[in-house]
Amino acid sequence: MKFRAALFSLALLAGIGLAVPKAHAEDEKAKNLKVLQDTGKKLQKGMKEFTKGLGVKCNACHVKGKFDSDEIKAKLAGREFFKTTLGEKDAAKRDAALKELLKALKLEAAKDNSKVWAGVDMLEKK
Repeated sequence: MKFRAALFSLALLAGIGLAVPKAHAEDEKAKNLKVLQDTGKKLQKGMKEFTKGLGVKCNACHVKGKFDSDEIKAKLAGREFFKTTLGEKDAAKRDAALKELLKALKLEAAKDNSKVWAGVDMLEKK
């Protein structure tokens, strides 16, 4: 019985240890934002919806653990995409920008266009 309690306590502590860095990362201010406004959780939520819509993970544009890095060329294409689409109401211009971004990401199509645009519409331009 003591072994079970000790094992449970160890598992609980390990879980808490894994949760702390994530919570800290969510509270950090975004760095190297050239186009997007840092709106905290709203920025994160918009980007998550956007990547789900594209059918990619964050590392399609970002270096793991170094979101401020510009090492991945697709990130620059993403910036251009956001410059063009944020606040833009013309569907043809938005679709043309998405086509260019998909080309940079080497994707034939987005997984779900409605999620792409829902994510974009959550974001704010600087």
